[in-house]
Amino acid sequence: MYDTIEVDIEGIAQGGDGVGRHGELVVFVSGALPGERVRATITERHARFLRATVCDILRAAPERVEPQIKPGDHVPWQHIAYPAQVRYKGIIVADQLRKFFPDITIPIQPVIAAPHPWGYRNSARLHVDGATLGYHAAGTKTVVDLADDPLLLPALRDALISLRRLSFAGLIKEVTLRASATYGYAAAHLSPTPDAERHTLSRLATAWKASTPMLAGITLEEKPLVGTPFLYDELDGVIFRLSLGSFFQINHTQAERMVAVVRDALAPHGGRLLDAYSGVGSFALPLARCYDEVIAVEAYQPAVEDGRQSAIDNQITNVQFINGAAERTVVHLSGPFHAVILDPPRRGCHPALIEAIIAHAPPQIVYISCHPGLIGRDLAPLLAAGYQITFVQPIDLFPQTPHIETIIHLRSRV
Repeated sequence: MYDTIEVDIEGIAQGGDGVGRHGELVVFVSGALPGERVRATITERHARFLRATVCDILRAAPERVEPQIKPGDHVPWQHIAYPAQVRYKGIIVADQLRKFFPDITIPIQPVIAAPHPWGYRNSARLHVDGATLGYHAAGTKTVVDLADDPLLLPALRDALISLRRLSFAGLIKEVTLRASATYGYAAAHLSPTPDAERHTLSRLATAWKASTPMLAGITLEEKPLVGTPFLYDELDGVIFRLSLGSFFQINHTQAERMVAVVRDALAPHGGRLLDAYSGVGSFALPLARCYDEVIAVEAYQPAVEDGRQSAIDNQITNVQFINGAAERTVVHLSGPFHAVILDPPRRGCHPALIEAIIAHAPPQIVYISCHPGLIGRDLAPLLAAGYQITFVQPIDLFPQTPHIETIIHLRSRV
């Protein structure tokens, strides 16, 4: 099981592993780059492929750079120079689309690179094991102690450093941090251990907030321990109220670009828009000025409440938020819709939602994927129903990782 092999790396795979061959077997090597020769430890054996991890670099690629964080399992591509990360992500998206749709010529735009490859994350979920605070080691529940994280926005780095100076052992098992990229402050949510008492947690929260000027509030079980339970951030001219559990894109600059890409793709001028998996309305609210009516469907109730309040705060009156699972809700909506936005979680769209969208027959669909490996599964029934892909726009929301967001515009042939 733990034999080592030498392998030349010829490509890059979905998920970020280097790809080579050992005899007749394909080898996926974690931590290896195209153009390198490495010695790797085999971790998995299968009938047609092996999985392995680099243990020695025998010939380094010119794109290899010194990592900033050690250990750094949450930044698995930090050893790759950023321009190469962008290039590899474009290759991955193109490879996946060729794999799924080999007979279709698909126009793929160059990847939109992030202007800030570090210091971009506006949220983080940290785990606690006694006095150890950090992220889980890859593939395990072991907490790796984290002194600092340059992937985070400054307000979150300050909050992390301040918390580490306090006595939290035995009180919390998890900490969620979120920052407002626009206004530069942060808030936190504590998940307590079973034996932690509220008054002790309140003292911890008070001390943490007092020592962190940019920490505006700390919540426990979605109720404030100290300060405010909400953040406010701005996206494309809309001010959003955000509760700590509501989803909001982690890279604010790239989220602005996503809204612009979607708006340009749809070229809206009235009519009705359906935004499935809408979250707090990060597409629905900015695009509302371009449509007569927007229907936003979201399963997470606090996100729906955030979206409704944000609409009120911004005097947006033509967006209706519906709380419910998209696959069960959309089938009961009355049409027509002139455009649909599908921005599902990492697991992709529910098949029943795809069927409901096909039944509504909107002229345009924007599908947003954060998992290139699922693009084919979700788009195949849409193409079979008569839609064609007009363009694909990859955008890098997650520098230092192999994750890639892909915006795909489809238009009905009818």
